[in-house]
Amino acid sequence: MIKVIDVHVHYHVFAGKIPDHCKEFLEYVEGAKYTLKNEYVELEKIIMVPSHPCHSDECSDGFYIDYEERRKNPDLYLQWGEVNPTKCNVKEELEKQYSLGIIGIKLHPVHKGFKPNAYREEEGGLKQLLYIYEFAEDHGLPIMFHTGTSIGVGSRNKYADPIYIDDVAKDFPRLKIILAHAGRPLWYEIAFYLAKSLNNVYLEISSIPPKNILKVLPRIGEISEKIIYGSDFPAFKGQDLADYAFQVYSILKDEKIMRDNAKRILKI
Repeated sequence: MIKVIDVHVHYHVFAGKIPDHCKEFLEYVEGAKYTLKNEYVELEKIIMVPSHPCHSDECSDGFYIDYEERRKNPDLYLQWGEVNPTKCNVKEELEKQYSLGIIGIKLHPVHKGFKPNAYREEEGGLKQLLYIYEFAEDHGLPIMFHTGTSIGVGSRNKYADPIYIDDVAKDFPRLKIILAHAGRPLWYEIAFYLAKSLNNVYLEISSIPPKNILKVLPRIGEISEKIIYGSDFPAFKGQDLADYAFQVYSILKDEKIMRDNAKRILKI
């Protein structure tokens, strides 16, 4: 029995608690199954990701929906915080979420419409974004960025290139940065380069079909200590949470990736 930590689960999406304009996404994930255990793996911890599967002007997306579920089962669930730097009072919202207990912050440039380096003066000087990075660094909170394309309503894939995160990693060297989806499917090489080259950058491999992981990231073994498992559940029709974890483990055969790296990097 392999113990697994899944760092990327959209629980509120599975529960159907998303804005009406997002709900066409549910057609893509019909029949997904929220099973936590099979004969091979057991989900030890699940880290909830608040992001809606579409553009949203909401400040925190599904954070408070997930929080109510976490309160019911705190031994299983942990949470990413989330704020929208283009719409939020990020100081007030981050302080509130931090007081409720978050293990890090998730940012979704593709669905919120900003470049990860937009805090820099030459990129527009978005002060709200600068505050998020400073808050995260000061409080020891990792930031997980969505990288790679999205088909969600209102998505803008020009913000999906992980190269913009090169600035963030260098300007905030104490900040742990996780590249969700490893730049799928257009920017795998850039995401891998950043994780290999920069001490504070890590790769998360959710939503890459298990059979393709070693095809698109053939050198993954060189940085196995910096790879984190996630499922992006629910990501496709019929996805089963426990079975998906076993499929990935069957390909990588590395318990560090499935559990230990997350414990160490996220301090959980």
